[in-house]
Amino acid sequence: MHTPFLPPTTSEGAVDLARLSALIIDDSELHRSVLTRLLRDLGVRQVHVARRPEEAHRMIKAAAQPYDIIVSEFHFEGRSEHDMSGQDLLDELRHAKGLPLQTAFIMVTDEARHPQVASALEGALDDYLLKPISRAQFEERLAVVLARKGAFKEVFQAITAGDYAGAARLCERMFSADSPYKVYAARIGSELYLRLQDLAAARRMFEALLAYKAVPWARLGLARIELESAGAEQACRSLETLLAENPAYVDAYDVYGRALLEKMEFAAAVEVFRKAVLISPGNVSRLQKLGSLQLYLGDDAEAAAHQAAALDIGAHSRALDFQGLVDLGVASLELGAKRGQENIERAHKLMQETLMRRPDSYRLHLLKQALDVVLALHLRQTEAVASGLAGLAAELAQPDFSFEMAGSLIQLIARSAGTQPLPGARDWVARATQRFCVSQQRTRLLELAAARLPALQELVRENAAGINEQAREAMGHLVNRKPELTLRSLVGLAQRSLNGRIIKLAQATLEHHGQHLDTELAQRLGAEIGQLKAAGAPRQIVSRSEGP
Repeated sequence: MHTPFLPPTTSEGAVDLARLSALIIDDSELHRSVLTRLLRDLGVRQVHVARRPEEAHRMIKAAAQPYDIIVSEFHFEGRSEHDMSGQDLLDELRHAKGLPLQTAFIMVTDEARHPQVASALEGALDDYLLKPISRAQFEERLAVVLARKGAFKEVFQAITAGDYAGAARLCERMFSADSPYKVYAARIGSELYLRLQDLAAARRMFEALLAYKAVPWARLGLARIELESAGAEQACRSLETLLAENPAYVDAYDVYGRALLEKMEFAAAVEVFRKAVLISPGNVSRLQKLGSLQLYLGDDAEAAAHQAAALDIGAHSRALDFQGLVDLGVASLELGAKRGQENIERAHKLMQETLMRRPDSYRLHLLKQALDVVLALHLRQTEAVASGLAGLAAELAQPDFSFEMAGSLIQLIARSAGTQPLPGARDWVARATQRFCVSQQRTRLLELAAARLPALQELVRENAAGINEQAREAMGHLVNRKPELTLRSLVGLAQRSLNGRIIKLAQATLEHHGQHLDTELAQRLGAEIGQLKAAGAPRQIVSRSEGP
């Protein structure tokens, strides 16, 4: 276990400023100089500087020890509308878990952008400073932030040790004891409870905090719980009210978009994600999320534009999801010859380079195969297209074959089958649908993936309806008190389809009705279900954002 990163202290327990390290991020040489002088005058000896968020991100990633203090400008004079802001950097660090809770992140801004930075404070931001910055103001705010970090020493130690439940309980005790940092304690504690899927405890903390103080992030937390438990409709109502009062609160748009996806209001979700991108145009994850959904909805030009912007910003970032490179390639097939070719070749080249660094990644190999098909389609190499699609389809039963990859496979089949013979296409689409039609939302997305070829879209509908009907027929045997027949039918269906929902249904049925079966039969069925669950689990933990 590694030693927890905590602010260095003196023998009296105060923070030892001389042992702190700081990073200043600002594109103005004057501002960097002023902030460096302020920190050094306060006693901070290790002060590093970066001109832009991209440079800072590389420095943070390469640092032997995490920085104790990061002071970042919010807005940078960009080369394009999608250049990173200080908020984008903060979001990316949060996404990649590259920002320890113990690091103090302070944003600097002017009055014009104050509302956006104030909204950023609802996330992982510790404080912000308005220009012009005075020494007294800077010293006072930094002292408050560091004192707050120091008060949570035990909490951070528990988190570092992996004891999230213990850390959450410590936070709840600090909140109940009326600590001067009770709001901060509620923020960390509630997030830990959410991570532990203890929704009741998280709700308890959010509601107690709201009774004490109206905090937008607590209302967002309750909306997240509603989305998990009460359903998307109620969560949407809460989020609409929250955003009406806090229109720059970008994290709330993320959750609102998720809720709309749950309701299958895909066009509305696109508009919500678009607003989030307008607020944070340099955020790689949001650009890719928007581009991916636009591709499913058939808006190739917009999908390609957003995926290309994400690649411009995040080519060397862990926030970049390589599935987005496949989406960029697919969307670019319908663009003008020059622009489409540039996008496809660029995506293909980056995938090749990344795979050379990570040759053991099964996921990257699959994504590279998909991009090979995209390139072959662009070059009208019909044999390579057919063999590439057959190769992808041959992996459909593998544990690490994801829903997103199934969507790409169907999109590529729909774009290829209309121009060349693909004898196995119907079987490939049927198998992909049967495995991944685990919800109405995902089934509808697979239908949209096949929309360019109505016959394939109808095939998706038929197979989704077929597997649902077979599951209903199997469950119908319970009415006639034939649990053995139900379980045999469900296990057989699960073995043929590898559908996660059917596997879970078989497991739940065995738990509820297994006592009515012969002991040996129940054990055998349980073993078969266990094998299916194991086969459906990834061989390794592969993050969605398998960055360079």
